[in-house]
Amino acid sequence: MLKKMRFTSEATLAQQCYEQIQNEIIEGVLRPGEKLKVGPLKERFSIGQSPVREALSRLVACGLVDVEDNKGFRVAQISESNIRDIYDIFIRIEIMALELAIKRGGTEWEAGIVAELYKLSLIENRKNAVLCNEWAEQNYNFHVALIAGCKSPVLLEIRRNLYMKFDRYCRMAYQLTKESLSVNHEEHAQLAQAVLTRDVKKMKSEITYHISGALEDVIKKFKQNKLM
Repeated sequence: MLKKMRFTSEATLAQQCYEQIQNEIIEGVLRPGEKLKVGPLKERFSIGQSPVREALSRLVACGLVDVEDNKGFRVAQISESNIRDIYDIFIRIEIMALELAIKRGGTEWEAGIVAELYKLSLIENRKNAVLCNEWAEQNYNFHVALIAGCKSPVLLEIRRNLYMKFDRYCRMAYQLTKESLSVNHEEHAQLAQAVLTRDVKKMKSEITYHISGALEDVIKKFKQNKLM
């Protein structure tokens, strides 16, 4: 059951509404095709119609919500072709950002990678079960550190928006299973080594395998649960 929220700062109403709905779509709490009615959302978030519409419009712009004339807003549907397209383009964008980072990154960038890899290792090398949300946050920080050296705000913004769609598929697929989170720190270590040694060929191979490795399993889970 969705929790009723209460936001009080007028300056951040739309932002907080946007972030909450975004997270619930990515986590799979709000299902593909589910209606997002302005009225109930107003009551739930205890805010006016304008911030809700602004939040939904921003989610339309980043591809997490669809809107149709006279039919209103819905959580974006999922299709196999779209999943494959998102994975393919995300890999291409990631490679582009990493190539620029390898070319432009300095010692501060390198130190950032080492620091985030170490933090990730503390989670991934634990003997006990790894918590998904904790791992996902540090995994994100590590990958951002890898591309930070590209020094291209435009490319990083494109990547950030695409990542939301990619992350939605990853997290929903995980939520659909009852299995424990499976992590492989060696993949991250090898990727970091390729980037830090500025080995472009190895970097391309490592990041392609790292991202695409779970693609077929993600598609299989969505089909099994009749989500597409």
